[in-house]
Amino acid sequence: MPDTPEEVKVSKLVRLDEMLAAQRLDWTNKVKALAEDLKAGTSLHEVASFALSYRQILVEALASIASKVRTQKGKIDKLYKEKWISYYTYDYKLTDSQREKFIKSDLSDELQLHEMLEDHKDFLTGTVKTLDNMGFAIKQRMDMKQL
Repeated sequence: MPDTPEEVKVSKLVRLDEMLAAQRLDWTNKVKALAEDLKAGTSLHEVASFALSYRQILVEALASIASKVRTQKGKIDKLYKEKWISYYTYDYKLTDSQREKFIKSDLSDELQLHEMLEDHKDFLTGTVKTLDNMGFAIKQRMDMKQL
């Protein structure tokens, strides 16, 4: 069981990373299943409806994660400013590059969280693009079946 605040932060980051990885795996499996159904070409209407449904779910998830990214970015900016002022008035005179390294070290958990959220947002964006492309492929498959 984590005892120190630092251990609690790391534990939260690990749990978040595991949760986001599970979501990515789930979406990957869903899209792969749709791609296999599209390849088989047997139930294209069902594939089309699932693709549209999944796309809408992902767009809503993207909006949510984008909000979290903005909030996290604002938090980092505020903490950065506070740390900059703190190290500027530090007893030991630091150069700007030293101060920058100290601040990045202090904010490493927050920066890691921000990076995890950005990566997840990028994954969701890519998945939406895949579903969009799948929509075009579905239409082409349907058109080919009519020939």
